Amino acid sequence: MAKLLLSLGVSLFTSLCLYLLPFLAPCTPCDPTQGAACPTVGRSGNFKQFNCPNGYYNDLASLLHATNDDAVRNIFSTGTPTEFRAISLLIFFALYCILGLFTFGIAVPSGLFLPIILMGSAYGRLLALMMGSHIYIDQGLYAVLGGAALMAGSMRMTVSLCVIFLELTSNLLLLPIMMFVLLIAKTVGDAFNPSIYEIILELKGLPFLEANPEPWMRNLTVGALAAAKPSVVSLRGVEKVARVVEVLTSTKHNGFPVVDRGVPSPTGMPTAATELHGLVLRSHLVAVLRKKWFLKERRRTEEWEVREQFTSVDLAQKGPKIRELVLTEDEMDAYIDLHPFTNTTPYTVVETMSVAKAVVLFRRVALRHLLIVPKYQGAGVSSIYSSPIPLLSTYMP
Repeated sequence: MAKLLLSLGVSLFTSLCLYLLPFLAPCTPCDPTQGAACPTVGRSGNFKQFNCPNGYYNDLASLLHATNDDAVRNIFSTGTPTEFRAISLLIFFALYCILGLFTFGIAVPSGLFLPIILMGSAYGRLLALMMGSHIYIDQGLYAVLGGAALMAGSMRMTVSLCVIFLELTSNLLLLPIMMFVLLIAKTVGDAFNPSIYEIILELKGLPFLEANPEPWMRNLTVGALAAAKPSVVSLRGVEKVARVVEVLTSTKHNGFPVVDRGVPSPTGMPTAATELHGLVLRSHLVAVLRKKWFLKERRRTEEWEVREQFTSVDLAQKGPKIRELVLTEDEMDAYIDLHPFTNTTPYTVVETMSVAKAVVLFRRVALRHLLIVPKYQGAGVSSIYSSPIPLLSTYMP
């Protein structure tokens, strides 16, 4: 509801601005030498009459009340040095800056491509007006270069932008100056901050891995990286309900390693060995707690017992959160067999693997969890960890 109200509020604010702001711009008499219909009747065209008398047009309304395509075409038009006033371009630039900041973060499918082109075009044409008689370049060309510069400075794109603007203008002679402007804008932008898309990813907390790992990652192992993090939270194959509830409420991990301790040796003799059974997801644990499929004693269940109680729909559907579940004291003292709900073939790596290889694995296979196991494990063999429990690296909580 908050996202819906925010979107409606921004829409109402946008409508009010687009209608009221053109009243601030004065009317401009039509130039009979243009040879175009002035004022324009309909949605397309360069000259909107708005509140002006016959024979006059409102230049700010010509930009705000036209479609984005027509607005780009109007502001890019050449041979029109007196078509737009400085105050109108300034209001247009400020309005699109404010609206772009609002709409890019709300829950609507909007982008920044055309708004940034329009902002940069208004900035370029405004700069040409301020320089006046000191320049000998058409204002429309300044608008094109201003749009390209703002796009390159905010999005850090170069080659694709060069192709896009050459297609917009259909003028191959602009290639050298366009490349020069794009490279300067990108270099200046890189000196101050990352691109706008990287900033949005960081603000929203979205996990994103670059195509290539950082150089320092080649000299660091995943074992050393995991050792610097908090201790891994693992569960036993048959665990108490109270322990499962404690783990779910105290952590935000999406998955947990399932470890069996005291696994018998191949000869059948009991040992203190530890076996990694697999990985269990938080959603599956919540589904078991929601259905209250508990055992009175610590034992492993049969496959038919689980199939009678759970279906694939039960494990896939979203239920209440862990804090919304109510369990009695007797239920907290019961047990859960996690073996049937565990993924027994998770991706695992040895602790000596470099972080660079792990990052490549995460990106190419689109992993969410990665288990790190010790290289040496057994009686009398020490490990860099406090216990021979596999480490879990949760990439996205």
